Amino acid sequence: MCQDENIIELIKNGNIEAFNRLFMDTYHQLYFHCRKFISDPDDAKDLIQNVYLRFWERRLEIDINISVYAYLLKAIQNESLNHIRSKKTINSLSDPEVEKESNNIYGESNFNSPESNLEINELEQITLKAINSLPDKCKIIFTLSRNDGLKNQEIADKLDISVRTVETQIYRALKIIRTWLHDYMALIIGLPFF
Repeated sequence: MCQDENIIELIKNGNIEAFNRLFMDTYHQLYFHCRKFISDPDDAKDLIQNVYLRFWERRLEIDINISVYAYLLKAIQNESLNHIRSKKTINSLSDPEVEKESNNIYGESNFNSPESNLEINELEQITLKAINSLPDKCKIIFTLSRNDGLKNQEIADKLDISVRTVETQIYRALKIIRTWLHDYMALIIGLPFF
């Protein structure tokens, strides 16, 4: 939480480097979360950019009582649902049949349906299996980065390795996880992934 307070304070003071660091540290996870709701990768990227832009523009008003990552995760979820609702409204203005289909696909109740919850749960299980399949060193570095929120330099210092090694192992972990998720996303949910 101390790290979160520090980065928020830096961002409030207009420190663009701190904001860029936050962006680099959270972007991929937020993109992955956004794609649970948004099938089009370009739409997902646009929505994420909107969230980061609003975060920067409203930095002086920021009052976060949870982690910055949890705050951004909730913001992405809200942005995604608003996008789906607005798409549904546009469709209903143009074609009643499209609206009917849209309700089946995008209906609000759909996100709380047992099927939707099952898919999200399965996706989380696949991700967990993918992480557990990582080589030991790779898994430790990835967990320190993503679960513990440590920066690459902090991981390097903690494990007495180079920052480059940390970056390489995180890249390797993400590549392995994407491979695990690719078939699942295409087969079970029917969404393209990256």
